[in-house]
Amino acid sequence: MNKFWIILGALLVAGVSAYAGGLADAITETAPMAEPAATAPSVPSWVIPAAIVAVLIGVVVASNDDDDDDGRDPYAR
Repeated sequence: MNKFWIILGALLVAGVSAYAGGLADAITETAPMAEPAATAPSVPSWVIPAAIVAVLIGVVVASNDDDDDDGRDPYAR
């Protein structure tokens, strides 16, 4: 009979602690994650189109179209 009360007491303690959350996983709250701040672009938005236009102007100027246009067709026979 003594063994019965020991087993019953152990089951009762285990049951109470499980019911009370003693055997359950601990709930831990995580710290809120701060959203990274949006970084400002390092180059203003007008620089890229201005650079493209400058390159195109440079290509046109450097094309050296030395056409001796005296009114004659160079490919005429």
